[in-house]
Amino acid sequence: MSYAFEALPRGFSDLVGEEAAQGVWAESMFRSVTRSFGFAPVTVAPIGYAETFEQFGSAATGRIFAFEDLSGRRLALTADSLVAVLRALAGSGRLTGGGSALGAACVPIARYRRKRHRGWSQAVAVICNEADELAADLTLLRLWADLFEVLGPVAGGRLEYCDYGVLDAIAADEGLSPAAARTALHHRRRGPAPAPALGEPRDAEPAPPSGEPGDAESAPPSPVRFLRRLDRLSALCRGLPPQETPNRVAAAEPVTGERMAHLRTVLTIAHELGVPVEFGLDWEHAPEYQAGLCFLARTGDGRTLGDGGGYHHMVRTLDIGLSNCWSTSASVNLLAELGPVPEAECVHLMRMPSADLRTFMAVARRLRGAGYDVLEHWQPRRLGRQLRRVPARPSQWFALVGEKEAASGRLTLQNAAATGVTRDLDLDPV
Repeated sequence: MSYAFEALPRGFSDLVGEEAAQGVWAESMFRSVTRSFGFAPVTVAPIGYAETFEQFGSAATGRIFAFEDLSGRRLALTADSLVAVLRALAGSGRLTGGGSALGAACVPIARYRRKRHRGWSQAVAVICNEADELAADLTLLRLWADLFEVLGPVAGGRLEYCDYGVLDAIAADEGLSPAAARTALHHRRRGPAPAPALGEPRDAEPAPPSGEPGDAESAPPSPVRFLRRLDRLSALCRGLPPQETPNRVAAAEPVTGERMAHLRTVLTIAHELGVPVEFGLDWEHAPEYQAGLCFLARTGDGRTLGDGGGYHHMVRTLDIGLSNCWSTSASVNLLAELGPVPEAECVHLMRMPSADLRTFMAVARRLRGAGYDVLEHWQPRRLGRQLRRVPARPSQWFALVGEKEAASGRLTLQNAAATGVTRDLDLDPV
C-alpha cells in the first residue's frame, strides 16, 4: 500500500507558517515564565524504553507507540511529558542533591489514542523534592497567574481546585489507607459500590455522625462510611463561594481542619493575585493522585488548558528516590490558539537589477538592526505581481533597492495595508 508523500496518519499534523509561529510563541512564552521562577530548561529525547512509560500508570499504559529496534530493545515514542522530564532530571543528577529540583520543558507527545489528537505538544513544569507543600502549591499558583496575564483577558483563565488531602484525612479517620480510599472511589465511579463490611449498616441506614463515640474507633474500616462522608462534603461545597468553603468544611469535618488552613492560604493568595478560582470536592481525578491541593486550569468558555498538583504516589513507582513531586502541564496547541501572538514588522526587500549585491545585503542588515524581519527578493520578476503578493497587513512593508537608494543613502518603506503610509530610513555607508 502506498501513501501520498505529504500524508500523515490520522491524529497528527504538520504546522507551517503562521500556525507554526503560534506554537513557537506559546512554547517561548511558557519557557520564559517558568525560567523566571527558576525552572531549569529541559529538552527530552523523542523515544525511551517502553517500560518507563508503562510503569508510570494509566496516563500512558495501553496508549503508547511501542516498537523493537535492531537490537531487540522494546522502545516507545515519548508518551508522557512528566515521565520524560523526570527521566531527564534524574539522568542529570539533579534529584540526588537532597534539595528541591525544578525543570520545565515543551514535549512532543505521541499516543496511540487521544480524544482530539494522537500527536501534540505539552508544556510541563515539575517541582521535585520540595519539602514545603505550601511553597510548591503557591509556586504553581503564581506560575499560572503569570501565564493568564500573558494570555490576556481573551483567555478568561480560572483555576478549579480540589483538595485530595481532605480525602486522605477522612480515609485515615475511617482506618483506610490512601490506596484503599482511591480503590473505593474507583469502584464507585466505574462499577458497583463496595459491599458493606460485616456489621456495617446498609446504605438506607444512617451512619453515626463523624467524631461521635463509636464511629471510627470501634467500627472496622469502612469504604461505605468513607464514601458517605465524602458525599456530604461534596454536596456542601456546591455553590459555596470559595472564601466560605474552608470554614464550612472544617466545621462539618473537624479532621480536615489542617487541610482547610492550607486551602485558606492558597485561596487568599489567589484572590490577591486576581486569579478567579473555584473549589469543589467532586473527586473527579482522585484515583490518579495521592497528594493535596490539585487544580484544573480552564479558559473562560470552560476548555481545559492544563492541570496540576501532586503526583507523589505515582512518582514513587518509578523508583528514582522521589517521595514528592508537583507538576503542572498545559497543551501548547491550546495556548497557541489563545495567545496574543505578537506580529513582528516585516519588510519585503526587492533588489532592482541596478543594485549592487553588497549594497542590497547592507540594506537588509540595516533593517534587521532596526528591528524588522526582512524577506529578501533577489530577483523579483514582474514587480507589480510580486508586490501584490505581499500580505496586506499593517505589519507588512516593502521597499525597493536600486541605484537611487544607494546614491541617496535613504530607503523608503511602503506599508502594504495603507497606501501612502511610508517610513524613511537612513542607510549605513557601504
